[in-house]
Amino acid sequence: MEKNKNSWIIREMTYLFLAPFLALTGVLLFGILFNKWIKDPVIILEYSGIAYGILLILRFFGWTIRSLSR
Repeated sequence: MEKNKNSWIIREMTYLFLAPFLALTGVLLFGILFNKWIKDPVIILEYSGIAYGILLILRFFGWTIRSLSR
């Protein structure tokens, strides 16, 4: 049987669209769990942007390692 493989670009686009929401959710959960609420919503968005940037950098390293290993 042949496996149903998703297209590489569809997987990457799904990741890029979902990652900001997951980063924002993580920052908000951190604030709830450790009672470190910052009353300025701009700072919360900055933290989630930093987390999203880190996720993209890690993903970029994965792309380069995958392309160099071929």
